[in-house]
Amino acid sequence: MLQTYRALLLSALVALGSGCAHEVVLLEPSTPVSQATEAPEPPAYPLGLTVSVLPGAFDRCRLQPRGVLERFAAALREARLFQGILFPVPADVQTTWEIEIVAADSAYEPDSNLWKAIIATAILPAAFFVKLQNDYTLELEALLLENRVVVGSYRGEARIRHRYGQYANRSTIDAEGVEIAVRAATEGVLARMRADLERIRKIVLSR
Repeated sequence: MLQTYRALLLSALVALGSGCAHEVVLLEPSTPVSQATEAPEPPAYPLGLTVSVLPGAFDRCRLQPRGVLERFAAALREARLFQGILFPVPADVQTTWEIEIVAADSAYEPDSNLWKAIIATAILPAAFFVKLQNDYTLELEALLLENRVVVGSYRGEARIRHRYGQYANRSTIDAEGVEIAVRAATEGVLARMRADLERIRKIVLSR
């Protein structure tokens, strides 16, 4: 009898865990940052420039600009494409070279979530096994400006899919998803910027 009780208790705990579990999956054409085995090599000679990182249009994005720019500036410093990165930018400081970040995002939730939620509510044990999902897309564009004139434009996109149980913590899921999406979209931007570095170097040397 005791063994039966323990088995039932273990089954209940496993079911409860599956009802709370979640995962975030990167979809194509996202840059698979989380799957990368090593970071790209920084250039042998970073551009001898100090660039300011500034917010551009965020009216089509639900994320706070400050958080996106903080993550972008940190990744840009680590990439060592430029000699200096200025962020946050003091109100009384203006640099010749700037990187302006434009962002847009969108979310999609399939109709199947509705009937899955109905089933999970109507049949209580089903709540521990039903998996809901939604998709989120983040697009970042970095405009490289010299004296407010666009010299280069670099785009990165991240598409992620949340899969979660009925009782999963949505705040935790959303926070994890945003972190992964910003990282992947930023890496897409930096990969294109890195590929264009020699062209920018020639522009700088011609001045």
